[in-house]
Amino acid sequence: MSDTFPRSGGCLRRLIILRQVTPGQVVGWLEDDFHHFGVTVEHDGRCITAVRMAAPRAPWVTCSGAQAPLQMLVGSPLIQRASDIGALIDMRQQCTHVHDLTGLTLAHIRRGECERRYEITVEDREVFAWHGIHPTMGPTRARLLRNGEEVMYWEVNNGCITGPDPFTGQTLERGFRQWTESLPEEIAEHATLLRRAILVAGGRTIDHDRFHNAAEFDQPALCYSFQPERSHQALRSRGTTRDYAVSAANMLINVREIP
Repeated sequence: MSDTFPRSGGCLRRLIILRQVTPGQVVGWLEDDFHHFGVTVEHDGRCITAVRMAAPRAPWVTCSGAQAPLQMLVGSPLIQRASDIGALIDMRQQCTHVHDLTGLTLAHIRRGECERRYEITVEDREVFAWHGIHPTMGPTRARLLRNGEEVMYWEVNNGCITGPDPFTGQTLERGFRQWTESLPEEIAEHATLLRRAILVAGGRTIDHDRFHNAAEFDQPALCYSFQPERSHQALRSRGTTRDYAVSAANMLINVREIP
């Protein structure tokens, strides 16, 4: 693992695998430089009957506690689109990445596929300036493969898609969710996956081990560990950052496990 920050000349790689284990049980796994989470959703064909998460590698020691608020999903109806999970639970009280993964897992139930694999890469960006711990970064390129085939590609600069058409000019900031909700289900899912990976890729500029806890990270309370009631207890899990720029070969080696 490289300990040089900001990283350059490589990419963030994010791998997501969704798998139907039985007709009533679907599992999702996610891994990137900073996160390694799993979710199991059990259902009776109409409603969620059980949900569990696993956190083999997480940036803060409190992240695994997001299992508790995730239980609010039990008894909820199955959803059509991954983004529909936002109507069932408050994302700010969840681990962001487990929330997203659970939505994807629920959408996978409706599709009825055996297995789906998403692999996203976001090229490293040049850092032009720093505002405290937050960088101003240059352009990047992001790609999404679904089951080994490229299904979406963006060039991005300054929070906006600069190509190719028909995505040119679309912001990744305020209004993005409204835009994706207007898109067909699959395209919306792909776009949401790319945007989240682009946001996560910014972490490759920062040595997270410099921070004692989440409170020192100076980030809005957008997820479970950053809520003010626990951000000071959310100690940094040092030594947990990886670098998968070269290959996905060592990612999700536990994909057959069931959380």
